[in-house]
Amino acid sequence: MRISDSFDTMNERLEKFNSWQDHSPKFWKRGVELNPNDNVCIVKGTEMPDGTNYKQWQWTHNLVTTIGDEYYAKKITGYAAGAAYDEAAFKSDGIAFHVISGNYGAMVLRNGSVTPAQTDTYAQVTGGLSSGTANRNTTKVLTANYPRANDNDSDNTGGANDQVTWSYNWATGDFNTTSITDLSGGCIVDRANNSAYAASTNKLLTHFDFASAFEKTASDTLKIFVNHTFEGAGS
Repeated sequence: MRISDSFDTMNERLEKFNSWQDHSPKFWKRGVELNPNDNVCIVKGTEMPDGTNYKQWQWTHNLVTTIGDEYYAKKITGYAAGAAYDEAAFKSDGIAFHVISGNYGAMVLRNGSVTPAQTDTYAQVTGGLSSGTANRNTTKVLTANYPRANDNDSDNTGGANDQVTWSYNWATGDFNTTSITDLSGGCIVDRANNSAYAASTNKLLTHFDFASAFEKTASDTLKIFVNHTFEGAGS
């Protein structure tokens, strides 16, 4: 598995692919532990001329919003004291990040510069690439059967019994960034899909910056995993 801290241009990828041993110092070495705080795993794949798939990894960490904390608490407790669990109630309460009967919890990528904060709403997702213009809409609904625990996708460097994994998968033709500012971050928002714009007041589950900005060409696939770990505290 080849791992780098940032993504390369097409020429750099071809050079590394053809003579990867000469560039080995740029890759993480076996036995070097990943930063456990980097819970967002980004995987970019490029189809090479010989038909092989060249993959590059990047990691970053996210900020779960105050609404995100509330969402998880209500999910765990069954919504409210004395009330039956009700997915529709989550939706009406404005925190519908995952509704079984719909495709809420979409991810939107952005190219604007912003410092994520716990109080963020979609208004803070500057440069959200959701115009609906051909090859420019980065909105993606959840991958089927997510969110889930103990994720077994081999591309995800996270995935554990005490983790909730959210997964999003863009094909080569879904969008590209070759003629706009490189991608710099993203969010999970209470939005159904890319058929309607997210309002500035739409709530966020999480907001994050990429470790370094990058482009996605029309030859690249992109997968993003967000791994939220539940850990015990106290003595």
